[in-house]
Amino acid sequence: MRRVGLGALMAVSSLAGCGWSPTSNCGVPATRLSLDSGSAISAAIRYLHGSQVQADESAWAGHDYAGDWPQCFGFFGRPPFLRDVSPFMAAFVHHALTFVTPDNRDVIGLTDEDIALAGEMRSAAIELMLRFKAGNDRADAGTFGFWPARSTDLVAENGLLSWLWVNTLPGPVWFGDLAPINLPLWPPHLAIRTDADCTATSYVALLDAAMLDGGPGVETPIEHFFSDWRDLGQVPRRNSPSWLEPNSGAFLTWLAYTDDQRDPAPNDVDVVVNANVLHALGRFGRLDAVRVTDAISVINSAVTGGIHRTGADRLSQYYPDNHMLHYSVARALREGGVTELAPAVALLISDLLASARTDAAGRVFWDRGDPHLNTALAAAALADGGFAGDTLDRAIEYLMAEQNPETGAWRAGVFFVGRFDNGIEASWVSPSVTTAFALEAICKHRLALQGR
Repeated sequence: MRRVGLGALMAVSSLAGCGWSPTSNCGVPATRLSLDSGSAISAAIRYLHGSQVQADESAWAGHDYAGDWPQCFGFFGRPPFLRDVSPFMAAFVHHALTFVTPDNRDVIGLTDEDIALAGEMRSAAIELMLRFKAGNDRADAGTFGFWPARSTDLVAENGLLSWLWVNTLPGPVWFGDLAPINLPLWPPHLAIRTDADCTATSYVALLDAAMLDGGPGVETPIEHFFSDWRDLGQVPRRNSPSWLEPNSGAFLTWLAYTDDQRDPAPNDVDVVVNANVLHALGRFGRLDAVRVTDAISVINSAVTGGIHRTGADRLSQYYPDNHMLHYSVARALREGGVTELAPAVALLISDLLASARTDAAGRVFWDRGDPHLNTALAAAALADGGFAGDTLDRAIEYLMAEQNPETGAWRAGVFFVGRFDNGIEASWVSPSVTTAFALEAICKHRLALQGR
């Protein structure tokens, strides 16, 4: 079944005139970056700088925007991969680079070059993200989308292509207006809306840009985007697991202002998305401006119920069991000040300590299929959760030992997924994102050692 589905997808993409990238490294340059014997942090920063897209690219099957880092999606987590363009992964790389500042120079062990390169990359990433912000002429003005606006409606005029798309990927049916740039004939029924995840992470990046890099600041009252789209029964819900009550009050994923409200498309509740929204609201000091107690209750209930141990796919439509849940909830507590998440964080830390593995050299790692990404997310979650101990120390040792000595990177892993109604799953990967999470974990560990 899966082989047939993947073959059909490749056929559809070829008919669409874009094809598939033959590489398995998500567009990372094959040439080695020049590294000296500097620190792991410096090597990671130089890798991120060397892999950041410097100018808009229009290569066959490889369109990309300046300020992005190579990101791709494939099916079922394996090649071939198609290049993608989105502000979402860039927001997480930007976040990791916010620890590379003059204030942290001595504690983290930064050079002047590290700090200068990080600032340069952050500014370029902000310019990228702003290209995905809905304009003032739109009903969803001010929100951010995962993809840019659809460039063509030709798929509606191609009967064979439409038939292939609908029969290969029948749903979910959204009929939005955002589509992947490297699949210009993406079918209308799979086009998406702007969303809470991209909006939350992009605004946090804009806030940090104002604080660190002289950005203009944020005047938008971002809380209303999330308040407007809560699970209150106003739209049909795509996911209804047994643990999630109807009309839960949690934040919905899609900010579907442009939907026909008489016939809205299905929406969904995602625990990780809710944690990222809480993180943003906390960073902006607006937890009191929105009814966040429902989202907090949903997260605490899901974790204390242990569902993440046996059924992570019931907690999230978009994140596999890769420790992104642990990272996002702990980050919302530590950086967002969402102290009511403490019960969930305590259990997530306990789970991490219980599931840690040890290699032959005594280093600690986690392996849910992508040990570099899994360990980076777990280590960052431990640091944000206030854990300081041998397990975290040895996890950082593992990350530093596993860093590619020639490029300064860590291996790509499945960061998030898109699940279609017929069981086909698209997986997004990026070595730059894994590298950013590893960099963040190492920085947070060094800051924690200094009690900061």
